[in-house]
Formats: sequence, structure tokens, C-alpha cells
Amino acid sequence: MTKLYELFQSDNILLGVVATSKKRIFEQASQTFALLYGLDQKTVFNTLIDREKLGSTYLGHNTCIPHGRLSNINTPKALFVRLQDEIKTGGDGERVNKLFFLLAPEESASDHLQILAQFSHLISDPVIEKKLNEVTTAEELSLVIRQWCSLEYPEEK
Repeated sequence: MTKLYELFQSDNILLGVVATSKKRIFEQASQTFALLYGLDQKTVFNTLIDREKLGSTYLGHNTCIPHGRLSNINTPKALFVRLQDEIKTGGDGERVNKLFFLLAPEESASDHLQILAQFSHLISDPVIEKKLNEVTTAEELSLVIRQWCSLEYPEEK
């Protein structure tokens, strides 16, 4: 199982991002995935949008988890984005300032779901959720996730 903290290094944690709409943040995320991982920006965008069309990925706590699967990757790829201001993401008035983007290999449904479950569990912890809103650097955010994982999954340090 991929451990949540393994997915986050300072280069794939973006804080204070300005976005005017859900489409714009998905475009920015797709561009970042392309730059970081050598993926095709259009393919990433379409994968994320197509999944979102199936149903909202809103978790509560001003957070959503846009995700999808790609056939041309062997390991999960992630991006954490904290927006400067909240944006509306769905028809139900959902407003988010934190987005956890995940791309997983097409054949790894189990790992994909386990990563999403870990993030859902993480964000439901009110202390952690507050810290995710307050940290000022990518390194601090990565450390928050690592510490949480060591407490929640001690056998997997």
C-alpha cells in the first residue's frame, strides 16, 4: 500500500494558489502534473474532468479530491493545492480551498481507493484540517502529513 506521506514532497504541494474557477484550478493542476511527471496536460485534464462529471469529489471540510486513473503511469502521482481564496466547485454550493489531486495507474484500483481513504481520514481530523489551513510552507505541510501517518499507521513508519 502506498503511504499518503510518500506522495507529498515540497514540489507537489502548492500553497496560496489563485484560481477563479474549478476549471482554472483543474487546468493549473494538469499543467503542474505535466511539468512534474512528464504527463500529457490535456490527458490529465480530461481524466480529472471526466471523473468529476460522474459525481462531485467534495469531502467536506472545504476539501475535494479530484482523481482519476491513467494507463501510462506505474505509480500514483499526487498534487496538493491550497487556494488563496475558496472557489465554488459544485451545484450544491460546495466551496473549497484545499484540493488533493490523485492520478493512479489504471490497474491499481485497490491502491487508488486506499490512498483516497487515507486522505479522507486525514482531512476528517479537525486538528490536522486546521494545520493544513495554517501551515505556511510546503515542507511544513509535508511534515504534518508524515506525523499524522506515523500516528495513524504506526506499523508502516
